[in-house]
This record gives sequence, C-alpha cells and structure tokens, in this order.
Amino acid sequence: MFRVSLAVALALATLLAARPAAQAAEPDPWFGRDKVMHLSVSFALAGNGYADTTAFSKRTSTRVLLGAGIALSAGIAKEIYDRYGGSGLSWRDLTWDAIGTATGTLVAWLVDRYLF
Repeated sequence: MFRVSLAVALALATLLAARPAAQAAEPDPWFGRDKVMHLSVSFALAGNGYADTTAFSKRTSTRVLLGAGIALSAGIAKEIYDRYGGSGLSWRDLTWDAIGTATGTLVAWLVDRYLF
C-alpha cells in the first residue's frame, strides 16, 4: 500500500512541477506547486493510516476514520502553523488536503476490499 501511495504522490508531484510559472501574479493559485504537495501528502497519510490500522482493527469504519483523521489532522496542523508563522492560512490548501484525504482513503478501501 505504501508503494502505491508513494508512486501516485510522486507522479502527481512530477506532473504539476513541470507546469510553467505563469501563475506568479496570483499569491495563492488553485493549481500551484504547493497544492500538489498538499494533495499527495494527504493521499499518502490517509492511505497509510488506513493500511496501518488493519493491524489493529477489522472494522472498516475504524480504518476509514483513523486514516482520514490522521491526514486531515496533519493538514489542519500545517495551516495553523502557517497562520501563526506569517504566511497565513489558506482555505485552498485545506481544500486540496480534503481532496487528497478522500482520494487516499477511497483507494485504500478499494485495495482492501478487492485485493485482500
């Protein structure tokens, strides 16, 4: 599971890192390079949180909640850090965290359901 989430995160980072820097005029673009990091890290944390929980619980709801909770907690903690660190809170970053969390949790659940 870790290899799959790492491969997806690297693929997303590579795709968006190759984009031209034409969006420099907007301070917090929807498709900026940092958004790839928010998406991919949330995806990886949610998927790995789900996968790691399989060692402790057989309940799917527990796995989903713990995987999503870990990823969202990390994203919220990062934005709180940014808020008081000077760069400011970004709702767009939190949106990408939520998308990555949902996608990572869904992929982990699908792998668990159909491959194991």
